[in-house]
Amino acid sequence: MKIARIILFSPLAFIRLLLVLFMSAYVTIIGWFWLKTKGFSRRMQQWVAGTWGRTILFICGIKVDKNEIPKSGNYILMPNHRSYIDIFIVAAMTPAAMVGKAEIAKWPFVALGARVTNSILVDRKNQKSLLLTMKKIKESVNSGIPVILFPEGTTYKGPLTKKFKNGSFKIAADGNIPVIPMAIDFNDVNDAWVDQDTFVGHFFRQLGKPLTHVTIRYGEPILDNDHKQLQEKTKEQIESMLKAIQSA
Repeated sequence: MKIARIILFSPLAFIRLLLVLFMSAYVTIIGWFWLKTKGFSRRMQQWVAGTWGRTILFICGIKVDKNEIPKSGNYILMPNHRSYIDIFIVAAMTPAAMVGKAEIAKWPFVALGARVTNSILVDRKNQKSLLLTMKKIKESVNSGIPVILFPEGTTYKGPLTKKFKNGSFKIAADGNIPVIPMAIDFNDVNDAWVDQDTFVGHFFRQLGKPLTHVTIRYGEPILDNDHKQLQEKTKEQIESMLKAIQSA
């Protein structure tokens, strides 16, 4: 009954949900046929991730103010994490392989989508999964496909960031991989998806609004073989960019 009431009073969000599901299915199926007929390629990966992300942003009325990402070869992109909307944003603006929680494989089209975008789903409770993830990240970057990894490991309302996890920085430091910090901030702090808020409840409240305004900023690439220093420098850049966004 509660979900029925939400749908009744949020027709725009309900229409958007249907379009999101349709476009996710469409792009994923095209990617699957591409994979089966021509094999995996960076071009396919960019098309699937980029088309999916840009289309979802358009459908959901998400307006993004951004700067240009610095020119860099292989890298790990590390954004702060406010909401599931961040996934649409980074896919649209920086098509790359994402590292996400294994639990999201239960979401519609996620498991197949991960295959066609070379994304990596990790079970943080399983040591073997963590080791395999580290190996896959290195392989992806070395093959010319950047990786997107949220170092906080979960969403956080802000205003700045919460503690970063160490593992991702060890991978970057040991592999001599540059990290590009990325700051994501919503004009309305209540757009963040945190705590015990359900996905359905948040989605219908959030996307019942005509527009959602988001600001993103890419920082300068950081290279350091000391993972602690790398972590500290990345966190400092992201928080500096967040402060600049919020004071503008």
